[in-house]
Formats: sequence, structure tokens, C-alpha cells
Amino acid sequence: METEEYNGWTNYETWAVALWIDNDQLSYQRWHEAAAEARQEAAQCPQVAEGIWEAKDAPRFLLADWLKDEITSEAPLSEADVYTDLLNAALAEVNWSEIAAHLLDDIADQTRNARDSDDLVIFQYSRTQAISDGVLVDVTATAKEAGIKYPTAFTAAVWQKYVAVPEGLEGQDEQGRLWDVVWMLRHAILSNEQRETSRIDFTLMVRNDNRRPEEVRLKALCGPGDQAEPVVTVMLPYED
Repeated sequence: METEEYNGWTNYETWAVALWIDNDQLSYQRWHEAAAEARQEAAQCPQVAEGIWEAKDAPRFLLADWLKDEITSEAPLSEADVYTDLLNAALAEVNWSEIAAHLLDDIADQTRNARDSDDLVIFQYSRTQAISDGVLVDVTATAKEAGIKYPTAFTAAVWQKYVAVPEGLEGQDEQGRLWDVVWMLRHAILSNEQRETSRIDFTLMVRNDNRRPEEVRLKALCGPGDQAEPVVTVMLPYED
């Protein structure tokens, strides 16, 4: 079956995913940050070192892999039925590389525009504003219960993926899932107390469907808050 282009994209499925990324504020910000990180990290990819990817293509391939893994893992259907098959078939048609190229072009354009502007105004987005806007979720109270002394927040992506309870998931609640994350973060902090580092990578087991839990990776950054006080932010590995 021949694939028909749609609105300048490879097909309807690719256009639909790109549209939702661009039209949702949190998704737009998250994936543009991921695009910037892919551009920075691509040169160190094992695929480049092994000659599988050319360096010039590595940011696009890396970001495409992130997009596919993240979005397909969030598919709401898990039962083996016709609806799941149809959704998986649609996702299989998405040209992730094309969306990645679009995002990378976007951040390149933004960088050029910023450099070319004579009236550039630098705006500092405060942590307080990020929490107010829902970009960050304040979990300080629970973190203190777990023994974490600094103000702590999760990115909206972490909250949605690993704290919010997916529809149909049995035997779980937000408070329990939140506790699992902060408790494993506390253990990671204790394990790294002898190291002077502002970043801690840690893992935990999360169940997002009614099957076995899966291991997920997160990172925590400790940096200055709005008043230069130390604060902790938990995020996905590619967020910044």
C-alpha cells in the first residue's frame, strides 16, 4: 500500500504526532529541550563511535529513538484486541526521524533568531513560576518525610509517567507511587554522599499496566533556587 503525504508530512500519522507535540505547551517545551540535548550528546553516542551513524545524522537519529520510545510507551491500550492492534499499526507508520528533524530545525531557527536580534530580552523563568505553571510539581513535603532536606520538585513529564496513575491500573495510588520515587532518590543520595556531584542518576521499578513492573531511569539535579538556595529537581534522563 502506498503512503500518501499529508499537509507536507510523510503521512497523516506523522502529521498528527507532530501537531500534538507543537500544540501542547508542556510537550512542546519538553521535546524542544530534548532536541537541544540530543544535539549536545550525539557526538558521544556509541553508534557514532562504532561507525553505525554518521556524526551529522546522529542528533536526528538519537532524538527519533527518544520520541518513539517515549510516545509508544505511553499508548493507553494494553489489552490484546482490535483497538490495540489498530493503535499499534498507526504508531508503526509514524516517521519519527521526520519529526526529530523538524524539532532540531526549530531549535536551530530559534538560536539564529536570538543571535540576530538586536533587542534580545533575556527572561529568567523562575522555579516558583515553573511550579505555578505546572512545568514542575512541588513534592517537598513528601521528600522531607523521606529524609531529603532540600526543596524538591518533579518535572511534569516525570509526574505524568511515574506518579499519575494510568487509567485501568489496579492496586496503585498517586501517593504510593510518589513515595516510591522519593524513597529511591533518598537511597541514591545516601549512596553518593561521599561524591561531590550535582547530578544523581537512579533507578526504580514502576508498574504502568497490570503486568510486571519495569525498571525506569531518572536523574536528580541539585542547583540554586530562586534565592540561590539548594533545590532538587527530578527529571527524565534527557530533560534539562
